[in-house]
Amino acid sequence: MASGLDIRLGAVVETLEWGLSGVRATTTDGRVFLADQAVITLPLGILKTQRVKFVPDLPLDKRNAIEQLGVADAVKLFYQFDQPIFPEGIVELYVPGSNPDEWWSSTRGHGVEGEILTSLATGDKARELLALPGEQALRTALETLRQALGRPELTPRKARLAHWRDDPEAQGAYSKACVGASTARSVLARPVNHRLFFAGEHTASNAWAATVHGAYASGRRAAREIIALRHQPPLHRPRHDYQGGREVAQSP
Repeated sequence: MASGLDIRLGAVVETLEWGLSGVRATTTDGRVFLADQAVITLPLGILKTQRVKFVPDLPLDKRNAIEQLGVADAVKLFYQFDQPIFPEGIVELYVPGSNPDEWWSSTRGHGVEGEILTSLATGDKARELLALPGEQALRTALETLRQALGRPELTPRKARLAHWRDDPEAQGAYSKACVGASTARSVLARPVNHRLFFAGEHTASNAWAATVHGAYASGRRAAREIIALRHQPPLHRPRHDYQGGREVAQSP
């Protein structure tokens, strides 16, 4: 899907100016990118920290929606084994009543040498793990797996804990609708003045939010919105330019 696209890695946007003339993105190292429209796919955690400055600021309803939505606590624990661990044909394991882990998934069938097992903990379970030192959290979850499989000797070659609040480019895992935020995601999804378009799991419908397929579908939706806009007759208006972070009208 990325074939032929001009993708710039390591380009951290610091300021996004938007208005009648289009959009202007300035990165932390001073690079400038100009476009007619921008699709904002910043994670909700980044939007909450306001690390990217919008000029002018986002409309009030957008800012309220960002504040209303919460960011869920979620932890993933990865264990790499040299040999297959799950029985043939099993790719997921549910451990009822376990504490703190319940769901395990496997890389079986994805061409990975050996097997990598992943455990996902959210909410209170994630917070219980995060209260422990990293190595102890990994041992605690591994013990759940050993008991579930009846294999007390089970030892991974490598293990890792991933917590998205520690990621400066994410600042959290995924969105959660707090009390009173039932319409916040739909508000975040709306375009602004034919310039700013929004995608990401936090802009998907409540039924699809907090999922990979919700994020993917929201990106396709934003693309359709821009394509539909470009099929409309051009707007007759004076050309504007940017000076000092504000728009200045110029003669056509």
